[in-house]
Amino acid sequence: MNSSITQFCQSLTIPCGFTDAESEVYTNAAMTDILGMTVESSQVMDVFHEHEKVVRHEKLPLSLLSTLPTGYKEPPQPWRFDFFPRFDEKNVYQGTFFYAQPFLFLSLLEYIEGESPYPVMLSQPKEIFTDREWDVLFLSLQRLSCKEIAKWLDIAVKTAEVHLSNIYSKADVHHANQLRLFCREKGINRYLPPKFLPSGSHVISV
Repeated sequence: MNSSITQFCQSLTIPCGFTDAESEVYTNAAMTDILGMTVESSQVMDVFHEHEKVVRHEKLPLSLLSTLPTGYKEPPQPWRFDFFPRFDEKNVYQGTFFYAQPFLFLSLLEYIEGESPYPVMLSQPKEIFTDREWDVLFLSLQRLSCKEIAKWLDIAVKTAEVHLSNIYSKADVHHANQLRLFCREKGINRYLPPKFLPSGSHVISV
């Protein structure tokens, strides 16, 4: 293992690591905590190895989005893993440096409104709504219609309308703009019900 890059990884507090030219993996303590927990976590490196030839020969970075468990009775956490190929002065592949960070989200509308990227919340922030109402609220905040919400949740349109009416009543609002403002003021607009998270690890750029 390259001693200089090993020391570099050890000095960082962010989860990171590297592979050598033979694909042997080294991770610092923070990354070991992430990748050493479950079978799902180890799949991150499996997906990387599946695409390593592209990283090596095309000299392209690779980004993965992976939903990983965080502990006993804790909701899963979406992580973004970025892999960057390393080459020496003779352009010979030396391996890949990689690091992880919580996945940050920002919609186009929030970008236009001047918002900054933020991590999603995966624990119900307050006991305002029922579990099903939280599902309906999340989809409503994505500007889905009641018909679309019903399709997502496999419920009747009328049932979706009743849930949304109950949400409006509990929030003491009368239309969608007021509901979005209420959620933003209460800090609950960033809640993502874990059931909607994709499982496993997925390539998002290469």
